[in-house]
Amino acid sequence: MKRILLVFSVLIIVFTLSACDDVCVGPECVTGETGGVTSDSIIKFLHVDGHGAESEKDAYILFEFETTNYVKYQISYLSCTCRDANVNYWQVAYVEINKYTNDVSFLSFSLDPEGHYRGGMWGDSDPIPTNNKTLEDFETDFFPWIVGKTLTDFEGISVFSNDDYHGIQNTTNIAEQDMIDDYASSSVSTNNIIRIMKTLLTYHEENYN
Repeated sequence: MKRILLVFSVLIIVFTLSACDDVCVGPECVTGETGGVTSDSIIKFLHVDGHGAESEKDAYILFEFETTNYVKYQISYLSCTCRDANVNYWQVAYVEINKYTNDVSFLSFSLDPEGHYRGGMWGDSDPIPTNNKTLEDFETDFFPWIVGKTLTDFEGISVFSNDDYHGIQNTTNIAEQDMIDDYASSSVSTNNIIRIMKTLLTYHEENYN
């Protein structure tokens, strides 16, 4: 009886493996139209902390899918670095970028445009304790400021401020000063969203133009 069970178990394993011969474990082999992280999907961005200290960090394109008119992306990066390691969560932004105009057409850290799938994940505090700004506030106010912008629109902008930010000064003025004031205590979130969007837009233009 034991031999029969053993033979039966081996047959199940063989059939299972043969049926799943396209399955690959590990980021180095998740490729193709369905997206996935490969060595080519690791891109660098210049992170800035709440004290103005800049450091080059990795960001990961988890998903990349080309449609007729736009490209869908999931990109993961570390925003806040000041918390304890056990709660230093990574963000996942779900972004859609137009192929022909190269502007951000959709940005979310939660659901996709149809509201069917959770393409993003908010890794910063919610609400942010310094000013009580929630993810919903960002979705209502700040993300719409990002949508519609191209890499050219971000030229000269590296922080969400018109003033000196710990030694960092934009060379392009941001018109929405009231919004800057409202989000002044959310600088780590806003500044690194700007920087990750610029990095992704650069990647997009290099690969789809």
